[in-house]
Amino acid sequence: MDLLQKLNEEQYNAVTYSDGPLLILAGAGSGKTRVITYRIAHLIKVAGIPPYAIVAVTFTNKAAEEMRNRIKGLIGPIGESVMIKTFHALAVYILRRHGDAIGIAPNFTIYDSRDQESLIKDILHDIHIDPKAVKPSMIAEKISSIKESSHYIQGGDITLLLPKYHSFNFQEIFTSYQQKLKQSNALDFSDLLIYTVQLLRNSQVLTTLQSRWRYFMVDEYQDTNFAQYLIAKYLASQTKNICVVGDDDQSIYSWRGADIRNILNFEKDYPDAKVITLHKNYRSTAPILQAASYVIKNNYRRKDKKLTSHRGDGEPITVCTANNEYGEAEYVINTIVSLKHTEQYSNRDFAIFYRTNAQSRIFEEHCRRENLPYIVVGSVKFYERKEIKDILAYMRFMANPDDTVSLLRIINTPSRGIGASTIEKLRDAAYLHTTSEWDIIANNQNYSYKLSPALHSFKELMQKLIDKVKDIPSHYRLSEICISILTDTQYKSTLESENSIEARGRLENIDAFVNSIVEYEHLHPEATLFEFLQDISLLSPADETNATAPEGNNAITLMTVHNAKGLEFPVVFLTGMEEGLFPHANAIDSDEGIEEERRLCYVGITRAKDRLVITSAELRRSWGTTQFKEASRFISELPPALCQFQHYSSSYNNWDMPKTNNNNYNYRANNSQTATALHNNDSHYTVNQRVKHPSFGVGKITAIQGKGDNVKLTIQFLNGFTKTFLEKYTPLEPLS
Repeated sequence: MDLLQKLNEEQYNAVTYSDGPLLILAGAGSGKTRVITYRIAHLIKVAGIPPYAIVAVTFTNKAAEEMRNRIKGLIGPIGESVMIKTFHALAVYILRRHGDAIGIAPNFTIYDSRDQESLIKDILHDIHIDPKAVKPSMIAEKISSIKESSHYIQGGDITLLLPKYHSFNFQEIFTSYQQKLKQSNALDFSDLLIYTVQLLRNSQVLTTLQSRWRYFMVDEYQDTNFAQYLIAKYLASQTKNICVVGDDDQSIYSWRGADIRNILNFEKDYPDAKVITLHKNYRSTAPILQAASYVIKNNYRRKDKKLTSHRGDGEPITVCTANNEYGEAEYVINTIVSLKHTEQYSNRDFAIFYRTNAQSRIFEEHCRRENLPYIVVGSVKFYERKEIKDILAYMRFMANPDDTVSLLRIINTPSRGIGASTIEKLRDAAYLHTTSEWDIIANNQNYSYKLSPALHSFKELMQKLIDKVKDIPSHYRLSEICISILTDTQYKSTLESENSIEARGRLENIDAFVNSIVEYEHLHPEATLFEFLQDISLLSPADETNATAPEGNNAITLMTVHNAKGLEFPVVFLTGMEEGLFPHANAIDSDEGIEEERRLCYVGITRAKDRLVITSAELRRSWGTTQFKEASRFISELPPALCQFQHYSSSYNNWDMPKTNNNNYNYRANNSQTATALHNNDSHYTVNQRVKHPSFGVGKITAIQGKGDNVKLTIQFLNGFTKTFLEKYTPLEPLS
């Protein structure tokens, strides 16, 4: 096959290896898709394998379609007969044809997430739980997590998996949910995989499928969960002609059920397996690739591999520490403007990566100020996010109680028992008396309108908040108004109680919003709520003209590192590289968590083709307070010889930094500590040393005071708290 001449030696060996188990470790940028498609083409054209005997499984419909088109381009229309599907699509194919063997009718309905939530609402109604008091999406998320666990699939006791923190009977909901699915002849996405596993345990069905399908290929094998692992294992159990392609260094989806052990243990599952590693990287320059290798080699759970760059030398890695997060964004945008001018890059050549969606806000604002078009991938723009619109609606209503649109948005957000019928009656009364809905509520006695208890409580709540606005700026700051909204309305506590991935993301976004208000206060200390809302409206995407651009246009790309997997850009900015942010605070206390965060960092680095810029901030606001941030451990793992280190101080260097959460400790005071305080001979510790407290977790010693038994340690923890302890009575674990 002439096309094989375009392959390097490792790719050639992987493509031409036909029978027996094969593990292809495809390093970043090593031509994974090319190897998969060429291998399928070679099996058909050279090895003489019928196309219908080959199954290729991947994770997205887009990847499946790309694979199909490439194969057709290599061998023509015959490539159409190859079964190329996602895991879920393959499961549907099998269940439609053979599901009756386990009691599943072929005409089953597939329930998506919205269908799941509707079903859960019905169940909550049946057991007399207000669906507005319990978020159906949270319950659906937990149900899926239970069903996709190895414990559940293997028939373990479900009670061991049920959450213990709910006031209601979760098992009752789970049982009823499964019963109603069955009554409706419906399967959710988890069921598609689980029932396929169950079906493949039927020897007759398995034999039927194995008689047709003889060769199996699984893409992104490091991302498979337990059910997907079993499906592949069962289908290939007869011929052992299974080829899996993946990179253990890019396993970053454990929170979605992916199990890195599937790829790490492949040789245990198949002792006679052939392992081929694709070492040559065609994407990145040598410094970028070497930097990635230096970082990822610190992981223990991985297969050793050394990538080499096909492109050769390039620019060194830029590592910039900014004075604060505003300076970080300013530096990134200034660098983009400079590179566009000096090296003729286009906007589409730049990507800004961050660990959490909440971090996009400040980069969006800087893009708008510089009139740079941008797109936000995988998330709505900051001011379009539900939680931000909710809080802004409260603020707009407080500024203008006649704002009916804002009132109707917040009247039952969060849920407070004000139903649709109550709202409809309220609107009718306002229409009848040609006044606003709030006027009816606030002055109900004037209209002979009886308020329900819930509506009466809402009236008192909002009157309290409205009264605070009148005192701005004399008594209340804008940030205090925002925090009052979050606490008095129980908006924040409601999200915290959900304890879901979605809720945590919303809390991070609210945190970013509070921080933006604090920044605004420093710039405009006398600003009123009306002025703030006016300025926000000018920044809001709803009022933008050409500040943003749709995907595919010449625009800067903003995205989380998770969303960047599989993509590449000439210039990448990896931002927010600080302890507690990247690596994330949720992962920092476990080896497994740190290793996945390091793999995520590796993914971010290896997206860059020409230039990589890594940034961090010395100070970052969290919930309106300023915190000292320690540079990410991943920065210290970079080879210094390949890096150019910079420090950037923005025009916002002279912020009057607010005090941290506890003990009236001010970061500026830390900078002015005496030499004696910094190097206290009576202490076993030193300033800037990282320690771990049994209750508060990981932190950094920022001050040491006192002598003898009275030595006090001031520690700033990654959770935002600053505490002072007597060293003698405080059990600390030194970390550095």
